[in-house]
Amino acid sequence: MEEVEVTPVNIDDALKLVHAGKRSTLKLAELKSRAGYQGLHEMLLELGGFDNIEDSLAHLLAFISRKVPAAEVIAVLLESRGEGPTVRLAWRKDHGRVADFQFSSSLLERLQVKEPFLLEPGISNPTESQVLRNISSALLVPLWGGRCRLGVLYLDNRGQGGLFTEDDLYLCTALGSVVALQLMMEKQLFLGRLEENLKQYFSSNVVHKLVEEAGAGKPPQLAAAEKTAAVLFADISGFSEFCRKHKPEEISALLNPYFKLMSECIHRHGGYVDKFIGDAVMGVFEAAGAGDTPVINSSCALRAARAAREMIRVWRGWLAARPGTALPLRIGFDTGRVVIGNVGFPGRLEYTALGDAVNTAARLQKLAPPYGIAVTDAVRQSAQKECRCEKIGVRELKGCGEVEVWNITN
Repeated sequence: MEEVEVTPVNIDDALKLVHAGKRSTLKLAELKSRAGYQGLHEMLLELGGFDNIEDSLAHLLAFISRKVPAAEVIAVLLESRGEGPTVRLAWRKDHGRVADFQFSSSLLERLQVKEPFLLEPGISNPTESQVLRNISSALLVPLWGGRCRLGVLYLDNRGQGGLFTEDDLYLCTALGSVVALQLMMEKQLFLGRLEENLKQYFSSNVVHKLVEEAGAGKPPQLAAAEKTAAVLFADISGFSEFCRKHKPEEISALLNPYFKLMSECIHRHGGYVDKFIGDAVMGVFEAAGAGDTPVINSSCALRAARAAREMIRVWRGWLAARPGTALPLRIGFDTGRVVIGNVGFPGRLEYTALGDAVNTAARLQKLAPPYGIAVTDAVRQSAQKECRCEKIGVRELKGCGEVEVWNITN
């Protein structure tokens, strides 16, 4: 990253000079149409009135069809990883949108060019496909978004006989930049929404990876892989009895805010919710990866401990506002090597964590005292840097053997 210039910059003298000088004002109503500027300016203003990119792109292509006499057909062709270009939108002069747009295959072979070009003064040796569609001239403008080519703005003169000019090339190059900007805005909006949605289900480092792959046009890579993580289980003590005594709407009124509060605590400390099982919440805190935020770079055990303590604190606060509701929280968590990723079959996949740490955490949760956090001795050694721990004792955990259990006090 470049160093920031710390020398102050003052423009007061320049502003005084401008104020005292003679002005030559640009009056939009008096603009001349020389070089097509007036029409271009008006078209750009009109683009702001569209609610979706589809109509915005259609307006752009219609503008090109009016301003470029030889343009009988105009299309926005998008890059498609591993396949040929696909049609984003096609337009035909005096007809409007084209639903069934067909390509000149020989012209498509030329789309790898990095600069705008036109075929002039007509195609001297037309191929069979060009003769079939009566194409004698064409103009192509690559659409760039950053360092990546998004696609191509394609124009041809099929059936009309007019030829593209150098002025057409300049105009379409400028308009190609507008098309590319529209496509980039659409892409960034999509990636932003995708990121917000993914944050509800995955840790920040997983979200970053998925969004990055989506931006590059790659399929998501969520294959199961072995990782180090802390796995947490939280459960409401007395929930079954509560269900027997209350109506479904009252149960929902309890669970919905409960799940929201618990999930927010987990996310705040760099974890994500794996699943809800009845009233139980399973959270996962993956070990930090390169480039993660400072919060994420803390050990997964410490992050789980911080989240667990906050979960108990906010749940106590929520219950305090509802006197007579005695539903304490019990939490257990463990750390270790687990398998995390998509598990299942193509018709039903679930992104989840599997392993001894998952089983141990589920068993520990049942041993935690009300508003307690039960952990193994290995976790206690990491958590005691910030938390006070009390020994519960050695307990036999089903499927896990004898385990020394500790309680993190809140």
